[in-house]
Amino acid sequence: MGVDTGGVHHDVSRKGRAGGNPYISCPGGSTTAQAPVSGTVTLTAAGWSSTPAEDALVQKNLQSFEAAHPNIKVRWSPITGDYLTKMRANVASNIMPDVFYVQPLMSGPYIGSGKLLDLSPYMARSGVKAGDYYPALINPFTCASGQVYGLPKDWNSLGIFYNKGMLKDAGLPAPTASWTWSDLQRYAQKLTRNAGQSDSTYGITLTADAARWNAFLLANGGSVLNKDGTRAAFNNDAGVKALEYYDSFFKQNTGVLPTTVGASYSGDAFGKRRAAMVIEGGWLIPYLRSTYANMPYAIAPLPVSPINRRGNLAFTNAWSASASTKYPAAAWELIRYMTGASVQESQLNAGFALPTLKSLGNAPYFASHPDFKVLFDAAPYSTADYYGPQDTTIRTDLSNAIDAVVLNRQDAQAALNDAASRIDDQLQNG
Repeated sequence: MGVDTGGVHHDVSRKGRAGGNPYISCPGGSTTAQAPVSGTVTLTAAGWSSTPAEDALVQKNLQSFEAAHPNIKVRWSPITGDYLTKMRANVASNIMPDVFYVQPLMSGPYIGSGKLLDLSPYMARSGVKAGDYYPALINPFTCASGQVYGLPKDWNSLGIFYNKGMLKDAGLPAPTASWTWSDLQRYAQKLTRNAGQSDSTYGITLTADAARWNAFLLANGGSVLNKDGTRAAFNNDAGVKALEYYDSFFKQNTGVLPTTVGASYSGDAFGKRRAAMVIEGGWLIPYLRSTYANMPYAIAPLPVSPINRRGNLAFTNAWSASASTKYPAAAWELIRYMTGASVQESQLNAGFALPTLKSLGNAPYFASHPDFKVLFDAAPYSTADYYGPQDTTIRTDLSNAIDAVVLNRQDAQAALNDAASRIDDQLQNG
């Protein structure tokens, strides 16, 4: 099947550079790799606090780094609460950790204003290639000229979680790797019971969320923005048909919003068996394990569109370094280690997230966890779920458009036109 994988330019990949992200402007000046400082140095490292098990794994890997680099000590200072807001305050006050987690939403402003260390010369010196990572994972941390300012530490994609018992009861086989949009509609129809009643079960639970619908937009040949990120591009025929398809589950009473069935979110509606299928990422796995331990589920890839394409979204975060760190070479060594194969495989084996290195596609864990492999195999046809400096506005306006269609307030073309008008205004004047 022909899909656009957004290939990396290999001539610059070997020099530690990626193909370039047109949504992110590059800071002025150039960077050369600094020699390591002699003697023992101490780095401060920060990230958001996660589950106790995941926090413990991060600390264990940091200790392993220190054991392998006896001249570099690491002081780990996880940030609780609103990481994005607290890091913004730290940046504004010039109180930045040496090495820290960066979300795609942070990368554009931080890169453009020169707050992050250019990793490209260090990658080139160490033989770390941008091409070791899928474009959707490294591009959110790359500026327009291809310099890399963060290495993706883990990621997730979307898949269709389905209740195996419900499919069996409905006489439906497990979805194949090549199932289509029409197949998904057919499955949802057969899996729906007593729609509108208190004991209803729907074929699928969906949300009015750009971080779900955009995968269908991409599969149908559309895009959120034009190539240089200056205008909305989703209100064309590809976008309208993708939104009409998404809405078809509501029109046919085979899909439902989670709130309609008293659920807190889609994964909850799926866990409560009010829906037989749900579109989520690997983060749903530990939730189901802890909250609905007896749920007999499996994961299918997102279906193939009528134009014989797949689309998916990549959700990722990176390790980056402060441009003002006193120890850039040591900071690079920490980033290199924490995004390297041994750490990423430890995260995979713990079931926390997918590895970002292509080379781990054949990791032993996948053989015993084929559902997780389904999510990993979406990487070549995934696009980063990040849309430049106006990312928040774009998401809000798109989600509002989906909501208007699902709730029968507007048709798909009108809703997408309105969203495009608002987004264009923000892109040109914001």
